[in-house]
Amino acid sequence: MASKNYVVINGRAYNTITGMVMDDIKIEKSEIEKEQSISKRGTSVSNIHAAHVQKSSTLNRRHVKMPQRTPLAAKPQKARVDVKQHVAVKKFSTPIVSKPAPQKIAINRPAETHPVTRRAQQRPLSVNTKLRKERQPLAMNNNPLVAVAPQKIEKPVAKTAHQLKNEAIEKALSNEIISNKKARRRQKKGGALRWLNTFSVGFAVMLLGGYLTYLSMPNISIKMAAVQSGIDAKYPGYKPDGYALNGPIKFKSGEVSMKYAYADGSSGYTITQQKSGWNSSAVKEFFSEKHKNPNTTMIDGLTIYSGGKEAAWVNGGILYQISGDANLSSSQIEKIATSL
Repeated sequence: MASKNYVVINGRAYNTITGMVMDDIKIEKSEIEKEQSISKRGTSVSNIHAAHVQKSSTLNRRHVKMPQRTPLAAKPQKARVDVKQHVAVKKFSTPIVSKPAPQKIAINRPAETHPVTRRAQQRPLSVNTKLRKERQPLAMNNNPLVAVAPQKIEKPVAKTAHQLKNEAIEKALSNEIISNKKARRRQKKGGALRWLNTFSVGFAVMLLGGYLTYLSMPNISIKMAAVQSGIDAKYPGYKPDGYALNGPIKFKSGEVSMKYAYADGSSGYTITQQKSGWNSSAVKEFFSEKHKNPNTTMIDGLTIYSGGKEAAWVNGGILYQISGDANLSSSQIEKIATSL
């Protein structure tokens, strides 16, 4: 009878190799009953997780004592039994150590002086070597770790009165010579320091004087011009940014003028101070001939008339005029007028 190449599961035949369903095979009833009897032996899948597990319960420590732990040292230890090695065992037998052969002891030769050392000893000593050898005993005496044999202390020989007198005179002369040399050195150093201090102070004073002279040059020039012209001319304390005095202050009888120019030379203005008996009304009539409807500004008791790039006012018997091609604002003209 040929072996089956299928298996019956749940009333159907499956190939034992491929696992495919084989519907063309007719299954007998006996095979179905046999398959059902085998499946009833095991536990069904639905009843696998149906079993109830009893819950764990801890011991009540009130009534049950905790078991005592015995230390490792208190535990009984088995006594070691020395097992003797069998005679037949050769693998772990102790090796036989052969005794070393006795060695011959060589006798050392007596010490001999090297020929180079002999020649060095016969060579005459240099001056430095002699001095070094003389210093060695002194160093040994100064070293506290080296024991030095006690030396005999020689008592000093008493000096005569004549010798003591000569020594005192020589000592005084030598001290005087040394003090004179030190005094000369101090005088030389002190003289050099004084000369350097004098030079530095003089140079600083010269620089300060030059700077002050540079700052006061316009005031000096305007005072000289005022004396020559015969009027009380003044130097303005304000100048617009970028403008500076250009050239010397010009003067003639009863009139002083100073010219200001911009840094790049593109524009400038001139302030003229002229002796006059006019008042503000006369200045307005004079200024109106050049500029119709001039601007009138009153500040600090001054009445300033301006128009175009010119301005005029009178103060203390002096007529002040500003002329040129500089575009001065009204506030700049007011500051110039109040600074005079």
